[in-house]
Amino acid sequence: MRTLHHLGPSPEHAASQALLPEFWKKVEQQENAAIERGFAIKGSLEFGQRWFDAWGTQSVDKLRECMAPDCGFIDSTTFQNIRGGREETLANCAACFEAFPDMAFYPQDDSLRSLPFVDYSHEQLRMLIPWRGIARWTGPLRVPGTDIVMPPTGRCLNFIGVDRYLLTDDFKVTHIDTDWDLVYMGIQLSPLGIRVPRLGYLKAAATAARVVMPLLSRIGRTGMDGHRGFDLPIPAIESVDQWQGRNGAEVNA
Repeated sequence: MRTLHHLGPSPEHAASQALLPEFWKKVEQQENAAIERGFAIKGSLEFGQRWFDAWGTQSVDKLRECMAPDCGFIDSTTFQNIRGGREETLANCAACFEAFPDMAFYPQDDSLRSLPFVDYSHEQLRMLIPWRGIARWTGPLRVPGTDIVMPPTGRCLNFIGVDRYLLTDDFKVTHIDTDWDLVYMGIQLSPLGIRVPRLGYLKAAATAARVVMPLLSRIGRTGMDGHRGFDLPIPAIESVDQWQGRNGAEVNA
């Protein structure tokens, strides 16, 4: 499949990269203040820097060093796909880099709300990181669990989300939950250059939905057990074999 790598990375990286020095300074101050108050979060700064660097350099090997062997991953946005174990989680990362070879993550902005949230409770270290992802779609995008491969449009992606991590005491990730806006991503990457809908359009769509949805609900019900009569035809990824495809090749990680 033809790629668009000649277009180069997104021009929006520079503005977010400029936030990093002050961001890491604030994270260090946050960690020191927490340690003074007796919170066992020493190492959060180092972990954050290693994690962002692994994504910013598109390095599966560096990501592997940040994860425990049993690290799992749930993406509630893309059909609640579940990856069990580090190599399956890394396979998802590798697929991301194939489609977005300049993918990198940054703080959402320069405010205090963009700092990580860290706590230690019930002998479990937890961290939440708000993030901004920036990339250009220049490689093939493989739809999880299917043989569908979507050609790149060359359009740039700039979106925000939140990740929640469970970590070992030495800051190895054992589980990731991530949330972001799939619809907004689709609008940005569309080959038609669709603009973000205006408020007036959204109000009109909501009015139409009040008429259409009750009709569709009646059609979709099938008796007492008809609470959900439709399931997406895209299965959740639950094993590394589903990433490997029919040829049984090993994941390039």
